[in-house]
Amino acid sequence: MKLNEINKELQTWFKIENYEDVEKLSLREFHKEFQVRKNIFEGMDFFDGDDQIFKRILAGEPLVSSIFDMKDLSNHSNSHIQQVTFKQIDSLKRALEIFSPDSFIKGTDELKKEVKSQPLTVSMRDVIKRNSESRMFISFDIENSSDEEVLNSLKVMLPVWRKEYQIKESKIEKFGLAKIIKLIDYRILPMMDLLLWAKLKKITLTNTVLSRILYPRLTDEIRGEEQLKETDRPLAEKALSGETCKSIENFINKNSHMESVTLSELRSLL
Repeated sequence: MKLNEINKELQTWFKIENYEDVEKLSLREFHKEFQVRKNIFEGMDFFDGDDQIFKRILAGEPLVSSIFDMKDLSNHSNSHIQQVTFKQIDSLKRALEIFSPDSFIKGTDELKKEVKSQPLTVSMRDVIKRNSESRMFISFDIENSSDEEVLNSLKVMLPVWRKEYQIKESKIEKFGLAKIIKLIDYRILPMMDLLLWAKLKKITLTNTVLSRILYPRLTDEIRGEEQLKETDRPLAEKALSGETCKSIENFINKNSHMESVTLSELRSLL
């Protein structure tokens, strides 16, 4: 696609003004914006652009968190600890049927005694996905155990499980209010949308083109090609990978009193 064709097509859907209300979003809504784009990026090879939320973004309505029930997300959304569903259990059993039919008593759908007694994590790692599976399937009694007891038990057992499964602890990026505001000022959300569109079209947007699109007004404090190359574009690519989403969520988990605070209010705290 030639540059003039790229510019012409971008003008049909991308306007930086559509992102002006980003600072009216709460911190939780801001997190959702990143989460949605990470999911679009991960699934793009499968839906080939046929995603309703992505279509909404390309229709000039990029702040999509408004269509979600944020109260429900606040109460139940956590990428680190989730309740296991029957659908997940059923999926694990079907995977065993496909990859390890010997796990069942011949001619039945009943698991063998030795398989039943194995932790699910062992089966998923050793039988199905080898070392690519890192999820732990555990249970604890929230009625008969205090929060302190559960947390202390996890602190004791996590090093044991990591050693057993040879999974090292992932590093946590230092992430605070200043970095959140930087995501706004460097226009990372609109850049993510541009990179998603480029991936859909199977083209590459140069940093020069990105700079011109993201900072079209003479009154803008323009970030040029070098700044995009060294800082902004890597930030957007990191965000598409899901790392930034995890960092924001971890910040919210540590500062739950801030999750409903708007970004403009958070800016005033700096």
